[in-house]
Amino acid sequence: MSVSVDDFQQKHVSFNVVEAKDLPFHCPPKDAQKWSMHPKVFMKFNSEGKAACPYCGASYELV
Repeated sequence: MSVSVDDFQQKHVSFNVVEAKDLPFHCPPKDAQKWSMHPKVFMKFNSEGKAACPYCGASYELV
């Protein structure tokens, strides 16, 4: 998976990269620490390949 735990926990990262092999993708990522998790949300990427989590605001870009 392309998203690291450190990237997930940073609030001001412009976006996290998601590869097609990681689909279906959800937030929080699989490797996020248990204590920092919100309910799992599967991301719906728009026509530009971007998605944002409604819980934590993390931004993702599909490459």
